[in-house]
Amino acid sequence: MLREFFVNEHPKFLFKQFGLIHNIFIGAVIIALVIIYLNRNKIAKIPEKKSRRILKIIAIILLLNMLIYTFGNLYFGSFDYKEHLPLHLCFIANYMFIFALLFNKDNILKITILLSFLGPIPAILWPNLVSTIDNFNFWQYVISHHVFISASLFSYYALGYEVKFKDLVKTFFLVNALILIMYPFNVKFDMNYIFSTKIPDNVTALYPWLKYFPPVLVLEVTGFIIIAFVYKFIILERNNK
Repeated sequence: MLREFFVNEHPKFLFKQFGLIHNIFIGAVIIALVIIYLNRNKIAKIPEKKSRRILKIIAIILLLNMLIYTFGNLYFGSFDYKEHLPLHLCFIANYMFIFALLFNKDNILKITILLSFLGPIPAILWPNLVSTIDNFNFWQYVISHHVFISASLFSYYALGYEVKFKDLVKTFFLVNALILIMYPFNVKFDMNYIFSTKIPDNVTALYPWLKYFPPVLVLEVTGFIIIAFVYKFIILERNNK
């Protein structure tokens, strides 16, 4: 039974784009983010020591989630280097966030607050999944995206670190550097990490016109829209107080 939970050879609860289960989890993360935002002033008043303790517990949960995902698939023989290496943008951002929380590196959090929206939002809306609640990969996806983005926003208000325009610029260059680094490996080994070589089929099935644009251009435009929204309505909103 445990092997089936990882390998999922006989899925029962198939994933459906914007189906009931998908919509429930989209709604859940929206509610979580709204609650955090509306209570941002109360969160900011939590003693820093307590906030860091809470966030370190979350970091451990995120880390265990990643390790179980990798080593579980290795153990049960379902590991695919084209899919399961920690080279997706969300995975890289998760590890950066975990490291920053465990070692009190707030300068890294200034970047991950942006990355936590940049990677997870498209993945939350258009995940490339086969099944849902009967598969560990689904729960790994929920923790590494829904929980991650919520924890990141909580950390922004709880720890009070200030994000400036230069941090946005750093994030821009970091993401583009990752795309440039991954692109030749994606081409060489027929992979698609950070989706730099191809827009996922489940996305182009919904929006066929995207096939006429270079994948990197789609990534850049999507990223710009998300980061502009986060910077204007979350970061500038607090910085201007």
